[in-house]
Amino acid sequence: MKASPWAFLGLRQAPVPEAESADYGACRAELHGKRLVLRVAKTTPTKTGQFVTVWKRPHPDAEIAPLDEADPVDVVIIAVGDGAQHGFFVFSRAVLLERGVMSRACSGGKRALRVYPPWCAPASIQAQRTQRWQVECFVAAGDQQGLEQLCRSGKVQGEF
Repeated sequence: MKASPWAFLGLRQAPVPEAESADYGACRAELHGKRLVLRVAKTTPTKTGQFVTVWKRPHPDAEIAPLDEADPVDVVIIAVGDGAQHGFFVFSRAVLLERGVMSRACSGGKRALRVYPPWCAPASIQAQRTQRWQVECFVAAGDQQGLEQLCRSGKVQGEF
């Protein structure tokens, strides 16, 4: 995943880098009418899983804020990797709202999250619960059929 991890999407245009969160490969893209937020998660030295930011800055002088239900975002895709293992979390707006990652009417939401790919074995009960719902939105790198099944499952509406 050293070059662009987004090749599997078949984007017609290269993702547009965001001014902030470059450390997490922050980009925006559009595919089949879906507005995508793209991020690359990072391994941290002391905790299982990988960490990624998913915030926005509404205007240059504003504090950072979680993505909101009113924002032009349909899907957040997070690239993860560890050694030879690579994959993607494909989170729909509905899943992010249900799980409290996106805010509603600028209330609540998260600026960052920890993701737990299937190859991780989190120790805490809370992390295990989080992993259970997250892996339903996971597809291994190169698994185009898995990506299509995920899209058809309703977790990501529409076709990729």
